[in-house]
Amino acid sequence: MGQGSAAALVLLGLVACARSGEHLLPEVIELRGEALGTTWHVRYVEPSRLQVDPAEVRRGAEAALEAVDRAMSTWREDSELSLARRSQGPVPVSEATAAVVQEALDLAAMTGGAFDPTVQPLMELWGFHGEPIDAVPEQGAIEQVMGQVGWSKVSLRRDEAGMAQLDVAGAALDLSAIAKGYAVDRVFHQVSALGVGSLFVEVGGEVRVGGPGASGPLWKVGVSLPSPEASPSSFALIAALTNGAVATSGNYRNRRVIGDQTFAHTMDPRTGRPVESDLGSVTVFAPMASTADALATALMVLGPDQGLALIERLPDVEAAVLFPDGDRFSLRQSSGFGAGRTVQIVSDRVSVLDHDGL
Repeated sequence: MGQGSAAALVLLGLVACARSGEHLLPEVIELRGEALGTTWHVRYVEPSRLQVDPAEVRRGAEAALEAVDRAMSTWREDSELSLARRSQGPVPVSEATAAVVQEALDLAAMTGGAFDPTVQPLMELWGFHGEPIDAVPEQGAIEQVMGQVGWSKVSLRRDEAGMAQLDVAGAALDLSAIAKGYAVDRVFHQVSALGVGSLFVEVGGEVRVGGPGASGPLWKVGVSLPSPEASPSSFALIAALTNGAVATSGNYRNRRVIGDQTFAHTMDPRTGRPVESDLGSVTVFAPMASTADALATALMVLGPDQGLALIERLPDVEAAVLFPDGDRFSLRQSSGFGAGRTVQIVSDRVSVLDHDGL
């Protein structure tokens, strides 16, 4: 979806956490389904003093995902986003859509346009959306399409009644690179409201967890080795965390051969071309999945130097960058990476580099 594609984030299981006075693990409920053109996965620990009906959890998760799809889908003709894209002027949108659009615009400004929710025409030009192509686009064609791209074209205002009004000014606004993370957050809040305190939510590879901090780290999430030859169970690192979101983006599983050249699918909206980078993957930890989702894409565009410099300026956000080093991978990380969680390097193919030593 969108500019980037999440590399594998895999739930490895529940860290042992017995109820007080017992030696048995609490019951873990697992639910799965499909939505937003991908899959979703919810696991939660059954509260000891509160019965939570799994059917009610499923209904809540599905309702949250349907609400996101109804508002922000680029495939549904009746979605708020589709209506805004067809309109010649401002259209009223829900508070949810307004919130996601505003965060997308804020992140676009913060990243200097490395994250841009209007990049879809470039994705189509290069054959990553829609019909495949058999020749590299000419510079003139790129420049022409660039005239349709630009997050600054999009405006969000309030009318006299306080209703959010969205004007995309002809731009192909696509929130896919942030809406999936937002969907994770929305499901997380929906299920948490039912009384569930220990919870794992994953939608299309974006993850958010919550659990009792007094028990220590609760959920284990594995980040795959960023190599097309690596098996899904070959992990670069494992993070055990209690609260927060994780998103990983990488180019190694989604490339296009055009003519005799191979291109990564992550687009640089500033140049109109796919990124020319040897990055394997970027993993971002943040309080909200929407933030982690968008920043993971942005760092694939910015690269390790600019990307990690940006992360250092953001409170409660950390990142790790894996890039090829021969047949191994080197890991660069922000200064607070691992703070508040346990991060374990589990592959002998990964060498850890000091975050400020490069």
